[in-house]
Amino acid sequence: MVPSVVDVPTNELYKSGMAFTLNLKPEVEQRLKELAEAEHRSMHKTVEVAVQAYLDRHERDEWTRQAARRVFAEDAEFFEMLGDR
Repeated sequence: MVPSVVDVPTNELYKSGMAFTLNLKPEVEQRLKELAEAEHRSMHKTVEVAVQAYLDRHERDEWTRQAARRVFAEDAEFFEMLGDR
């Protein structure tokens, strides 16, 4: 698995990273600010952590879907028998 962007030293992040503007609804921005302050992080770092968590979760979900497809394909006859009961 590729190292999380959260684990990369800050000085390494900006060598190949992408900069962009993030427009948030005022209430979302306020909640982000409060969370960042509570976790003693910048809002930028808090967003990075959230994006990485989202990407990691998506990767795990896709792996789970593929594993389930393999199991259903390999054991289709068994699942059909269960359905007949």
